[in-house]
Amino acid sequence: MNKNLTYQLKLVTEISADELKRMFTIMSDNYDYITFEAFKKDLSNKDYAGILLDDNLNIQGFTTFAINPKNYQHPDYNILFSGDTVISSDYVGSQELGKGWCKTVGSILAKFPEKKWMWYLMSKGYKTYLYLPFFFNKYYPAARESEHENHESIANDCSTHFFGNEWNKKKGVVQFVNKIGQVKKEHAQKSFKKSNLYVDYFLERNPGFVNGDELVCIAELAIENFKRFPKLLISRTINSDSTFDIHSNEL
Repeated sequence: MNKNLTYQLKLVTEISADELKRMFTIMSDNYDYITFEAFKKDLSNKDYAGILLDDNLNIQGFTTFAINPKNYQHPDYNILFSGDTVISSDYVGSQELGKGWCKTVGSILAKFPEKKWMWYLMSKGYKTYLYLPFFFNKYYPAARESEHENHESIANDCSTHFFGNEWNKKKGVVQFVNKIGQVKKEHAQKSFKKSNLYVDYFLERNPGFVNGDELVCIAELAIENFKRFPKLLISRTINSDSTFDIHSNEL
């Protein structure tokens, strides 16, 4: 099988009915308690989707973004909110989603440099959490003291605004009243077979991920905060003419 993938950033409003169905299929292959109506509603609250296409233009993965969702406003920073992120099992291991994310971030930083940007990430499982130590020098929450950045107040302020009483400040997780998506049992069990510092830390901070709890994570989207490889990709985007056409009415 040809494993080539291409990343495309699309406005959510431009996603076709067939594309929506395909995205839902990938989600339901990986998560339980996903309904099409709930998935469609959640996507409608996002601004963009970063889509992975194979050589036949079939969707094989995606991630979603919202800029300052629910009219969140802060004088010191903007929020880039990352929603569902998933990839087809046949393409697990591809780096294209990460590369596409870097180009998206670079495009945002290039177009809106006036205020700093914070990344708000919800981790349903350890694989999503691993983006933090792979991409950032400092972030919250971190397994290593040397990587820790105290963004707890930002996590609390944003999460209270976004999720209200479903935000558990003490645990640092969002605990949904109704099940709206959790890692399938067979995938969750694999988590306990992994053994490294970051996976262990995620399981310690969010043992309820098996029930759908999501760990809230924050990192500053600043060039000096990125590790070497993402820093290179983001800097190239900022300094090139190949940025995505990003726009928002929330800034």
